[in-house]
Amino acid sequence: MNATTNRGDAAKLIQQGLLHHRQGQVALAMDRYTQVLRSDPTNADALYYIAVVACQEGQFKQGIELARRSLSFGGSAARAHNLIGQALHRQDDVKGALAAFDSALECDINFVDAYANRANMLSALGRHVEALSSFDRAIALKPGQPDDWSNRGLTLARLKRFAEAIESYDRALAIDPQFAIAHFNRANALRDAGRLEEALAGFDRALELAPQAAHAHLARGMLLKELGRPEEALEAVERAIAHEPELAAAHKGRAAVLDALGRAEEARAAREKAAELEAKPQKDAATQKENDRQA
Repeated sequence: MNATTNRGDAAKLIQQGLLHHRQGQVALAMDRYTQVLRSDPTNADALYYIAVVACQEGQFKQGIELARRSLSFGGSAARAHNLIGQALHRQDDVKGALAAFDSALECDINFVDAYANRANMLSALGRHVEALSSFDRAIALKPGQPDDWSNRGLTLARLKRFAEAIESYDRALAIDPQFAIAHFNRANALRDAGRLEEALAGFDRALELAPQAAHAHLARGMLLKELGRPEEALEAVERAIAHEPELAAAHKGRAAVLDALGRAEEARAAREKAAELEAKPQKDAATQKENDRQA
């Protein structure tokens, strides 16, 4: 088989792999990608798509290594850097992820996903004005992405530009009316803007779409307390705890509502439970550190 034929066979196998991958048939996709690598260990496309599978399965270190190998063999630099950035983000390396997304954009100035991912990293670093600019660039290139509109709204809310944030959430919901997180974040912005009854309706809608969302139940409960409806507030906060028993903020919220109801002893017990839960991660980290030393 000559080199041209080999390249043609490899391209067909990659396309077959992608078809299986899109259909959720990961094992079949991996079979096609690895077939390519058996005959051509330097095939950048096969290396990249195996890196994608590794990251999807939570094997981020392996995914990063494979993506970097694809780069060394002339693979698409923008998409490889973008994947590396996503994997670094999942490993909580926000600065490393930001650098990778910047590298992706140096390779392709119109890479939409990298702008959106970069914006999320900038927002996580507290660089909200820069994040907003990056979201705007992503949306200018591809305006039909509800996630980008919603995340842009969250960035505007962090800048206390609540009216603009609400408009951005409205754009997300015009694209996807069933987008529960956008309803939740919009309700938070409405509350911060002082539009409390509208905020309550927003939390209700979010919970219609995601009834097990503990944070939404908690936010709704605290808003009901603010509206002078403590009995309903307590019911909402207790629903949050039922869905996520170790959510310290929910126990704190329960204590505040119980105080408002004059149930001081129960409130004290709720605060103690919240303090116990807040201390637990620190205790677990200290235990892990001690185990590491002993190993």
